[in-house]
Parts: sequence; C-alpha cells; structure tokens
Amino acid sequence: MSSQQPRSFVFLLWDAVRIGVRTFWQSNANPARPILLRQQALAVLGLPANATPEQIKRRYRKLAKRHHPDCGGDPKEMQRIIAAYECLMKEHAR
Repeated sequence: MSSQQPRSFVFLLWDAVRIGVRTFWQSNANPARPILLRQQALAVLGLPANATPEQIKRRYRKLAKRHHPDCGGDPKEMQRIIAAYECLMKEHAR
C-alpha cells in the first residue's frame, strides 16, 4: 500500500490556471483564434495572406480536382481542403 502525499496548494493552483488557459485558448472567445484559423486555412490551400476570394475559389477548384476521392485522391485531404475553403469564404461573406 503506497501512501501519496497530498499535493501542495501551488500545484493545485497551477493545475487550475493551466486548465483555464487551455479552455480559453480553445474557445471562440480567444481573439487570436480567427487569425490562426485563417493562417491554417491559407496554408492548406497554399495561398498568400492577402488572397482574394477569386484566388481562393480558383485554388480550391484546382485542389479539389486533384484530391477528390472519385478521381483517386485522398478523402482526408479533400476534407481538409473543403474545411479550409469554407472557413475562408465564410470570413469573406461577413
């Protein structure tokens, strides 16, 4: 039978702060989240930061033809491309 010492107050406080920060970082209340999502979506499509909606649409169509599962492409890659396209177009619709 092993007896563990109770955790100190500092460790309990650190756990509470760590969990709170992680929850905030992953929530939509984080002001940096839309910026990071846009950067990730642009990276998936291989576009520059100042891409126009026409460039986004053109690149999406090109990648969709290449990676579509009906044409022998990878379904997971196609899902990433679709998610990136929807994220960027939703942003431009605002």
